[in-house]
Amino acid sequence: MRLPTPPSFSTASPSTALSALILALSGLTDLTACSLPEEISSYYWGSQAPIRCTFFFALTGYAYAFKPEGPVRGASQKVNPWDNLNTSVVFAWSFLEMITWFWIFITLREERRELAVRKAERKRIEEERL
Repeated sequence: MRLPTPPSFSTASPSTALSALILALSGLTDLTACSLPEEISSYYWGSQAPIRCTFFFALTGYAYAFKPEGPVRGASQKVNPWDNLNTSVVFAWSFLEMITWFWIFITLREERRELAVRKAERKRIEEERL
């Protein structure tokens, strides 16, 4: 796909340190959300999954479309600060995240549907008892 290979991550830089902090914070909040009760957790993940899927879809599209000699950017445009996002690592990571969050979104929809069916069944049984 001719995405440029990023420079080595063996040397620390302020941008990699900030990225590590952001990923750590995201991981800690996700672990905290996993310990919530099922109803609250379902609501939280149901709102997070489409947002994250959309974000990573946009990032994946940007990394691919605006690469050097890409379909949108071309070779004639000036260099901008967002060019550091046009690497194979960013593309691969955001693509895998997009696929994963889409899968989570679909799974949550199925679970929500099954929960609604169970609630309707319980309600029907209670009405038959009365």
